[in-house]
Amino acid sequence: QMKELLLAASVAMALASFAGQANAACASPSVRVVNLNTLLRGNTACVPTSIGGVKTWQELHVNGGDLIDYKRGPGHKIDPSEKVGTWLAVNSTTPNAVVTYNYTGGQSYTYQVWRNSSGTYSFCAPGKEVVARIKTGGGSC
Repeated sequence: QMKELLLAASVAMALASFAGQANAACASPSVRVVNLNTLLRGNTACVPTSIGGVKTWQELHVNGGDLIDYKRGPGHKIDPSEKVGTWLAVNSTTPNAVVTYNYTGGQSYTYQVWRNSSGTYSFCAPGKEVVARIKTGGGSC
């Protein structure tokens, strides 16, 4: 329960940082995503957005909050999939809709998410934009 309280406090601070702040990193997004759970739960964020090739992110958003890095797959002997942290989406029709990633033993990141006209998604934080393709389900991007 303490972990949940700390996570909730982290999200609250992140929401406060977005309030009233212009997001310069996302220059011309098409549509703000307000139901992040529907977009992300059970699906994989793929960066870069192209199919095939080396991926920076292949992160599966497991129902319940686990974040799994696919890497080369669950059965791979050298580079298997593993849990790398947790994710938590706060849905809202206001600018407070955000997703927060808490990486095990590392950083936390909070993003607003925008659907681009190309069908990709921009994960935006002040001064930062990560463009991803959302793949339905798990597995390799």
